[in-house]
Amino acid sequence: MKNCPVDIEGLYEGYIARKNEENYKERYEGRERYYHGSGAGSCSRKLYFESVDQVDATNFTDERINRLLRLGTIVHDDLQIALKDMVIPDTIYSNTIDSNTIYCKEKEIHNLQKESFDFHIEKEVILSDLNVRGFYDLVAVSRTTGKVFLIDFKTMASYAWSRKFGYKNPDPNATKHQEIQLGTYGLAVEEEFGRLDGMYLYYYKKDDSRMRCVSVGLHMLKSAYNFWVNVNKEHEKGLPQFRQGISPVEDWNCSYCKYLDHCNPPFHKRKK
Repeated sequence: MKNCPVDIEGLYEGYIARKNEENYKERYEGRERYYHGSGAGSCSRKLYFESVDQVDATNFTDERINRLLRLGTIVHDDLQIALKDMVIPDTIYSNTIDSNTIYCKEKEIHNLQKESFDFHIEKEVILSDLNVRGFYDLVAVSRTTGKVFLIDFKTMASYAWSRKFGYKNPDPNATKHQEIQLGTYGLAVEEEFGRLDGMYLYYYKKDDSRMRCVSVGLHMLKSAYNFWVNVNKEHEKGLPQFRQGISPVEDWNCSYCKYLDHCNPPFHKRKK
């Protein structure tokens, strides 16, 4: 900043870059062959470059986007810290949750009411048969009924929020990739706990801190499984062809793809 004697922006950019590098080394280095669970529902060509060819990325987001992504990470970590603050040994936490205080699209999380839970927080999961690995955010296991619930935290900016929750014309497919991602983790949770009774996406709006919880149907388990089966089959044949809706899922995704130079989609207009 020209009017500031200290380059705060540059220092923060360096900090974010270091944290991103640390996160990559901790979570992904040496395990690049796996598909990332967070890539569920995304472009098949991108997944191929990332996990099959394992090419070096040459396109990176600018500093402003990195700061926005970092804000999402901070909120995500804060929610998990709030759960861990229950001070229960190891990685299992408990608290009494009143479902009447949780706003959902369906108005309430059915059949919970007041209940005591064991929380399992940010655990790595691997689906070996699909070659997928990732980390779920929260699994809550009821101490009274044994029911298992999977909850994933998501941050949104205003535009994405309006697409999802807009009063006039909400887009039913606005977060389809997030639902497939949740279904991916759900497959692993069902395998780990022997059951899965509900899945939820918990949204935090970065602009004004509004929060909403949305139930995701268990049918997304099958959708997630089919997605990864198809990805594996397609990649066995080599680099997927361009197919809009699949490669890429949406045209605008290309502008933010770190493999844009490798892919060079013919229909994409590069920024001047």
